[in-house]
Amino acid sequence: MDPPFSLLSLEDELTCSICLSPFDCPVTIPCGHNFCQDCLLATWKNSYSCPQCRTLFATRPELKKNTVLSTVVETFRSRAGGPKEESSGAEEEKKKEEVKVRCDACMEAEAAQTCLTCMASFCEEHLRPHRENPIFRVHQLSEPVGDLSERICPDHHKLMELFCSQHGRPICSLCLQQVHRGCAFRSPED
Repeated sequence: MDPPFSLLSLEDELTCSICLSPFDCPVTIPCGHNFCQDCLLATWKNSYSCPQCRTLFATRPELKKNTVLSTVVETFRSRAGGPKEESSGAEEEKKKEEVKVRCDACMEAEAAQTCLTCMASFCEEHLRPHRENPIFRVHQLSEPVGDLSERICPDHHKLMELFCSQHGRPICSLCLQQVHRGCAFRSPED
């Protein structure tokens, strides 16, 4: 019989093998391994190989943010009750100013907007398809959102597009159909 599931059993899977901490901006390389972006770039000075399996790449692989893994790590941190630092309001504002949202496509440029449909942030260059292609016109763009995991329903892993007035919390469309059936709701912006 399998042991009961526990969030702590996921800790090893959500840990960067370079820094041995939970992933921070996880990226996936062609061999399938994941690392914190900064950790990986620090190891790639003269050659490009996987720090885990040692697969050698002739040229530097294009790095893409692993948005699913990033969301899972954030959910793990919040549910595992990770340490929360106490800080003053001025310190919080300073931290918000320092943290710039990066483009999820190139991971270098500062994000101009976040697409809440794609659940990704884009710089001006990578936002062009959203502005020029009619297919993307229905996508919901917002100011850059630093931590998209805060906008994801922890129960259904969908975007929380609604706010339940009765319970005073953001909800997703599945919450509205299930637990919050019959509740009054509005858009989170209202």
